[in-house]
Amino acid sequence: MRIVDASIWGMSRGAFVWPVLLGMGLAVTGVFVARWLGGGTIGAGIAAVTGAFAPSVTTWLISWRRARTRLDEVRAPILLENGFAELLHPRRAVVDFVGRRSELADLVDWCEHSDQRVRLITGPGGVGKSRLAMRLCAELTGLGWTCETVREGAEATVLPTVREVTRGRLLLVVDYAETRIALQELLRQAGDDDGAALRVVLLARSAGEWWARLTDSGPDIRRLLKEAYEGGPLAAPVEDELSDAELVAAAVPQFASALGVPPPARVEFTLASGRAHILNLHAAALVAVVTAEPGAAVRVSTENVLGELLAHEGRYWQGNAARTSLLDGPGGLTTTALRRIVAAGALLGAESESETLELLERVPGAPATLAVATWLRDLYPPEDENHWLGSLGPDRVAELHTVTELAASPELVDALLSGLNDRQALRALTLLGRACDDVPEAGPFLERLLPHLEELVDRLSPDPDLLAAIASAIPYPSLSLAEANAAIVRRILAVLPGERSPERAAWQINLSAFTSQLGRSDEALSLIEEAVLAYRELAAADPEPFLPMLANALHNHGMLLVDVGRHSLALPPAEKAATVYMDLADADPGYNPYLAAALHNLGAILAGLDRPDEAANFIRGAAALYQDLAANDPGRYRPDFARALINLGNHLADLGDSGEAVSVAEQAVTILRSVAGADPDRYLLDFARALRNLADHRAALGDPGAALPAIEEAAAIHRELASAFPDRHSPEFAVCLLALGARYAENDRADDARAVAEEMVALHRDLAAADPHRYRPGLARALNILGLRLATLERPEAALPVVEEAVAIRRDLAAADPHRYRPGLANALNNLGNLLSELDDPAEALLVAEEAVAIYRDLTATDPARYRPDLARALTNNGARLAELDRPEEALQHLQEAVTVHRELAKSRPGVFGERLAWSLDGFGELLSTLGREGEARRVQEEADLLRHGSPDARDP
Repeated sequence: MRIVDASIWGMSRGAFVWPVLLGMGLAVTGVFVARWLGGGTIGAGIAAVTGAFAPSVTTWLISWRRARTRLDEVRAPILLENGFAELLHPRRAVVDFVGRRSELADLVDWCEHSDQRVRLITGPGGVGKSRLAMRLCAELTGLGWTCETVREGAEATVLPTVREVTRGRLLLVVDYAETRIALQELLRQAGDDDGAALRVVLLARSAGEWWARLTDSGPDIRRLLKEAYEGGPLAAPVEDELSDAELVAAAVPQFASALGVPPPARVEFTLASGRAHILNLHAAALVAVVTAEPGAAVRVSTENVLGELLAHEGRYWQGNAARTSLLDGPGGLTTTALRRIVAAGALLGAESESETLELLERVPGAPATLAVATWLRDLYPPEDENHWLGSLGPDRVAELHTVTELAASPELVDALLSGLNDRQALRALTLLGRACDDVPEAGPFLERLLPHLEELVDRLSPDPDLLAAIASAIPYPSLSLAEANAAIVRRILAVLPGERSPERAAWQINLSAFTSQLGRSDEALSLIEEAVLAYRELAAADPEPFLPMLANALHNHGMLLVDVGRHSLALPPAEKAATVYMDLADADPGYNPYLAAALHNLGAILAGLDRPDEAANFIRGAAALYQDLAANDPGRYRPDFARALINLGNHLADLGDSGEAVSVAEQAVTILRSVAGADPDRYLLDFARALRNLADHRAALGDPGAALPAIEEAAAIHRELASAFPDRHSPEFAVCLLALGARYAENDRADDARAVAEEMVALHRDLAAADPHRYRPGLARALNILGLRLATLERPEAALPVVEEAVAIRRDLAAADPHRYRPGLANALNNLGNLLSELDDPAEALLVAEEAVAIYRDLTATDPARYRPDLARALTNNGARLAELDRPEEALQHLQEAVTVHRELAKSRPGVFGERLAWSLDGFGELLSTLGREGEARRVQEEADLLRHGSPDARDP
């Protein structure tokens, strides 16, 4: 937290008179790209923290209002026509446009000189997308362009309508492009337009599923959009040379002028760490003006500033209601009713007077009268004739207010989230889906819509565009909402013609992702295989538009196979995808980012097949591509280069080169520390993951003390994120706790390691209670770790029930999905057998150990490269159990087999398996000595000693 004392008049106003990881095809399937771009330890962009709201913000608002109401009773009000929040709307342009010079210059140059007709601008709510587009319109108008903002519902008619008036140069701006139902029709018209020049700017919060679906909706649109999105999301700072405090200070006198009041004499700002979005900064300046006493200083915090602004907005609602006598008498409206009415209008809207009256009937405590409906309409007049009601704005303010009111009243939730028609469902999904980025409390209300939504899907009109808009409004990835996503996509596929087509194949890939999320692997694979067949046919007939789509489908097919543990089957489609992208990139370097991602994924699959040398080659190739991309465009590709370095470090570690792995990981941490400092919303999570990887590599290098600071810093970040956004970040915090406990154990801090394991188990119990399908595997692993920590502290009695619970969970999982969960069951059985041995129950320990060996033999027969190391470990443990039961000859056979397997592994990868071979040799030699075979025992022990002293090769005894 930074506190800045800023003088309003300390800057000249003249100072302000100044003129994304590229996804692999369908963004909905990017979850699989992320899994492998991240190598399991670093993700490729799992959802980052955005906005400035902590989970407690709605609770804070509810209690804060009471104190604010008492203060308002003794303060002279500022009277407004359209509320305080209206002053923040981009169209009002109360504050001078500042910054974004490079973005604006790039857009003007694109309009004036490029042949590309469409440009997508993305960024979180409040970052300044709409204001940038407005400024572009102003610049182009001065250059002789006609500029129009496309209202909702006019996508299919705006271009022919404008072309009736002018054939000259034309810019169309489409805000909230992700929810525009007829956007495809506008783009088709744009591709055919023969006017002097046409440019279309699309504004959206992200280039997610909707964008991937749009680009794959046909060859013509794909060509039109080929280079439409290249720059990634807008960064939070609008101007690097000005601090947030300077931006707030400059805005204060402009808001004061708009309100007709003198500016505060002095403002003290408490700023959040990192750079804030411009909406938050302007809101802080506005609140400073509104709350200041004449001639007095005022203190304002950018944290929760939109919530404070809403409290002032409530004075505007109350004042207007009082002027129309709506507060008078016993039946007058309460302030609670006023707030609920505004929230209902924002959530559901209304297109007519009668719809508004029906809306009021939903609101507890609100009379459904024309007087109240007119009051709501007058608060926020509609922007066009297609709506009878306008809405509170800007959107992030409306989202926060709506979620706050829903959180305060279960009765209001019941009233507003049931019995919705098509339009209301789409609007509610859109608002709550957007709100999830900044206000995590919106998530449960989205989930509350699910039963109604699934009923609604069955009766929705068979309009693919409407269905697609509803699908776009549901956040992805979200396991709790995956059923709703799947239901809508199934309806879309039912509506589309049955023959193979690009659109049908694209939706099949989407549905495969949702069904995979839900654990329906067979259905997911069937869908993706059908999509691959469709794109093979299309690419054979017309390679240029459809080869990239085929590569994407092949890539996702491979990732789905990896997800169910079928690495061998995943290799051919991954190799084909990489080959296609190599050919495409040779002809068009614009495909290099896709190629880099494909090489990453191919390397990860090869690593899973225990082909580390080949895997490292592909990962090196991907890192080299990202390095070149970062050299040419550091703002966009430095984070991707850092992620590539992290994956390269992981593979170097697999090859036993821990020293080089540490060096590469340190370089990645340096890059991500820098970019996360400038934009923590987007990169703080990546930075924490990089620290986690660095700690792992330092520990593997034999320096556990150096590993500890990195993992502790990572854990602090993960803990902070999980505290602010538990639904989003608790699962990865649990992963970090696993690594933290391991590092404590390596530093002989057994009690700390045990405490971390207990925290990890508690966290996983909560996660598994909310979502058993997704988090029971993690709970089993956490229990397994806790059992090991208790055993280390010589508490085997306490460890036994913990490990037994882990085994029981893994038995259930393996029974439901053997392919995925039998390896975990075998591992848990290994640990249980060791623990039973410590508790002097060798007979039971042997039964458990033999079951583990049997499972690993089956797994090794199917995938020897992956499971032979585990089999060798299980054989060693089984041999020890037989020896305990005085069955030395049988024990010797198992230990001999374990040594043979470890020796073969160590010949190819001595850095990884040399120590394990020495460990096997120790047990083998001890047993030989027990059997009186001292000469053999001595030679075995010499080999073990030689390995531990750095022998480069494993020798036969």
